[in-house]
Amino acid sequence: MTARYRVGIIACGNIAQLHLRSYRAVPGIEVVAGADVSPQTRERWQTELGIPRMYATAEEMLEREQLDIVSICTWPPLRPEMTELACARGVRAVVAEKPMAVDLAGCDRMIAAAERAGTVLIVHHQRRFRSRFVKAKELIDSGAIGRVEQINVYNGGDILTSSSHMVDTMSYLLGDPPAEWVIGQIDRRDPGFTNRPIGLQQWEETHTRYGHHVETGALGLIQFEGGARGLVECGIVSRPRPGYSATIYGTDGMIETSGDRPEPGEPWLRARIKGEPDWIYPDAPPNEATQAAFERLLEVLEHGGTHPLDMRMARRIHEILMAIYESSRRRARIDLPLTVTESPLEAMIAAGDV
Repeated sequence: MTARYRVGIIACGNIAQLHLRSYRAVPGIEVVAGADVSPQTRERWQTELGIPRMYATAEEMLEREQLDIVSICTWPPLRPEMTELACARGVRAVVAEKPMAVDLAGCDRMIAAAERAGTVLIVHHQRRFRSRFVKAKELIDSGAIGRVEQINVYNGGDILTSSSHMVDTMSYLLGDPPAEWVIGQIDRRDPGFTNRPIGLQQWEETHTRYGHHVETGALGLIQFEGGARGLVECGIVSRPRPGYSATIYGTDGMIETSGDRPEPGEPWLRARIKGEPDWIYPDAPPNEATQAAFERLLEVLEHGGTHPLDMRMARRIHEILMAIYESSRRRARIDLPLTVTESPLEAMIAAGDV
């Protein structure tokens, strides 16, 4: 069958391979090209992964290929520029990795580029499609735990890279209400903080991750419209819970989800619900969340509508993350909307305040 959608991938590292596998699992899509600065990566993607054409720059790929969809898997500081390039070439959809950018100004550049070109821009917060969170939301929406009062999320990474996923998941579970205010604190000390497999290769030398500064630990309390609160714990101040896990507290019960890699025998999901004397274990087998996100993208391209990973929702999540940094900078509760478009963390570092 001839592919209806031609895809190009910019920056062909580890996360790009997830994009490639997921595109290949969706009928009607073909990844026809990639762009990467590394000659070794370009050769491997052609010879081992079977990509027809590889380019040294995104500009060359976008000029020579007639692409419908572009995945942007660069480090965050480059995503606004790459999004502008792709949109200017008239692609129908852009899939940007998370976090959307480093600051709100970058997010706004991406949204403006997509709006000018009429491009569908989504940000890869694929955990909205993970079965354990989908099932948890079904339980919440059914009233099984009453009214949600608080959601706690945990990870061992940093606010931008790891907590962007879980703050988005928190918002999804609550039905995406606007956030009203945020209060938070960060720590940039270095008590053996390292995680080389997921991007902290530069930490010991530069205290950066994926080309931007990060903190070693952070807490953020988020007040959502409607009364529910969210607590995000990450890095060296997170409790010893599995990464990318959540606890949801309701007036009549609670739900716990596992992390991405549960221990042997650990359930993906368990809940205490109204009318049940003990924990229940709803069926929530693992699924291919990125594939599901790409399948939904095709539905949007062919039938219209708004994708769950829409750029405007991603900006709302990014605003919350920036507000945690701004709260630490100002030592105060931050009422939203946030008026600061720079990265408060980068500003603090430049001023020598952290």
